[in-house]
Amino acid sequence: MTIRPQIMLSAVTVVCGMSMHQAQSQAETVEEVRELIGLNSLTERLGAGQVPTGAGIGILQCEASEGGANWGPDTSLVDFAGKSFTYPAGSPGVSSHATTVARWAYGSNWSVAPDISDIYVYEVGSFLLTGFLRTGQGSLAPKSLPDSSIRIMNHSWIGQFGNSNDNQAMNRFDYALLRDNVTAMVGRANDAGSDARLMAYAFNSLTVGTTSGTHATADTPAGFDGPGRMKPDIIAPGAFTSYSTAVASAAAAVIHETIQTDPVLAADSLAIRLPIMKAVLLAGASREGDWTNNPVGGVTARPIDEVEGAGIINIDRSHRIITGYRQTGALELDDAPEIALSGFDYAKTSPGQTRWWRFSTSVPLEEVGIALTWPRVPNISNYQSYVLMDIDLELVKIVDGAPEAIVDGVASGVYDSGNHKSNSRVDNVEMISIRGLAPGEYAIRMDRINSTTTTSGGIAWLFIESDEGPIGDFNGDFLVDGQDLAMLLSAWGTDDPDLDITGDGIIDGADLAQLLSNWS
Repeated sequence: MTIRPQIMLSAVTVVCGMSMHQAQSQAETVEEVRELIGLNSLTERLGAGQVPTGAGIGILQCEASEGGANWGPDTSLVDFAGKSFTYPAGSPGVSSHATTVARWAYGSNWSVAPDISDIYVYEVGSFLLTGFLRTGQGSLAPKSLPDSSIRIMNHSWIGQFGNSNDNQAMNRFDYALLRDNVTAMVGRANDAGSDARLMAYAFNSLTVGTTSGTHATADTPAGFDGPGRMKPDIIAPGAFTSYSTAVASAAAAVIHETIQTDPVLAADSLAIRLPIMKAVLLAGASREGDWTNNPVGGVTARPIDEVEGAGIINIDRSHRIITGYRQTGALELDDAPEIALSGFDYAKTSPGQTRWWRFSTSVPLEEVGIALTWPRVPNISNYQSYVLMDIDLELVKIVDGAPEAIVDGVASGVYDSGNHKSNSRVDNVEMISIRGLAPGEYAIRMDRINSTTTTSGGIAWLFIESDEGPIGDFNGDFLVDGQDLAMLLSAWGTDDPDLDITGDGIIDGADLAQLLSNWS
């Protein structure tokens, strides 16, 4: 079939809103990008020269034409010296858009993955039709990847067929990603006025917004598979979502290289699975400031932030998770493993089953981030339908060896803010994000709700211990007990600033009341 230019291929409509004015979003410097996405923290933690750089990871870059055959990066730039470029749709002319995307995704001067050296550049029409996805070609499967090194796809374009082929193209896309275990980053439109169907509404990729927050944020609309699903999934710095998408692709390449080079991960055949990578990136995202999934009583049916998705992609945090290694959950709480502060699993539950992971903490947890995601499975007879599980995610307390549901975690003092349960009926992601979890014994539970075909999902977690005890913990043992009370009483009536909880210049009954309210 033929895609008409006015529907699909004008440069204005398919390159993530490049007709939008620069002032609508904020541009970050290379150093600011590296700080925002955690590269500097990762370097500080691992040491200079020990940080993965994308070496050995291939990338598929899909680009729309800026006119004629101009859809390729300018390979004459020093940023691309020593890199190999392959063009399955024929040799292109230079595109400034493709060049900037390339510099952020794998350029030696800008990218956080400068050692990506094998690049496969597709023109979007070819990718959608005969070149890869084979949209409109019945039961014919998408083509195989041109090289097994490809672990990343970057789609910094938007567009549409304007008919049922939109859903079919995304079904085929999701099938190929699941088949090949590829992490695909897809740009969301820069604003609602330029929003379009492809490929932002796919299930198995990650839709990327920008840290400026000016991108489109509407849910997947009626008429498309999975209406009501939240998009974007994650955000990254960049002047436009095209460039944010490229930054996210580079970040994912760093994690993929880690899987290939870490001996434990390299020996784990499941670590590379698509749902695991997606969960690791979502759980590892940084959620600061006004991020919220709007829980009521600690429960939400909308798992991520409406603008920021899971948060800002973060290499250091995701690296902590992936190198926490796979920790296998159990179908019975008594058999569940005691998990570490970070890690992941590739989990399967049949209808009506629950899978468990346990943990305990003797100190407050400054942050708890848990992400669960699972793929849709397209019908390969026609790529017009699919099956999708429904799974809920919940954090519960363990009391006398038994699970006990948390009731309003903030009001009950279990945590300071966030949610302990995520139960969307439409999204294929659930997220728990908590600040200030109290010491105690807990369990993560994954509950299978519906009865469609069973597939495995990826679950990932990151727990960050607090370096400050509760109010009234004067001796730093993360407990408020008799020792702290004795210290307070010994300074009664004085103005000792280290023990004056209320800060009113005198240690008195008000300070005692505060201490007792936090008694361990």
